[in-house]
Amino acid sequence: MHLPNIQVRESSLNQAILELARTEFVFGPYDPRALVLKSCGPYYADEVAFWLGAELITGREEALARLADSLEPMYSFLEMGTITVESLQVALTMKDPQGQLVSHWELRLGGPYATGKPLRWQTIRLWRNGVVIAERIARIPESGGEQ
Repeated sequence: MHLPNIQVRESSLNQAILELARTEFVFGPYDPRALVLKSCGPYYADEVAFWLGAELITGREEALARLADSLEPMYSFLEMGTITVESLQVALTMKDPQGQLVSHWELRLGGPYATGKPLRWQTIRLWRNGVVIAERIARIPESGGEQ
């Protein structure tokens, strides 16, 4: 069974995403598309099916470019100092009944324009032969009570 290897790959991909989030663009070239492709590209199949919310994107380069484009405004706020990242973490990773790995993410922002509420989303990834062949990124609905 390949499950331990898939869990190792999932953990490694999540760590690559966390390291990418710590990238300082002020001191280097600002090309989020190239950075996301270099950091995360090896984990994805060439013809990955990638849902970002309700939008379906096919192909590794197109999917990761779209993901980078959606993150670019946040990097701008970080560079201007109007928000800061207090924490970014994988809160939970589990295997669902269909054999997909589900990771719950949480981002806490600080600064004068931050609401103090964490942003939460999940990634659902289907792995085959050591690469992601399908992924869905979706917001986690807010619960009634906030910690």
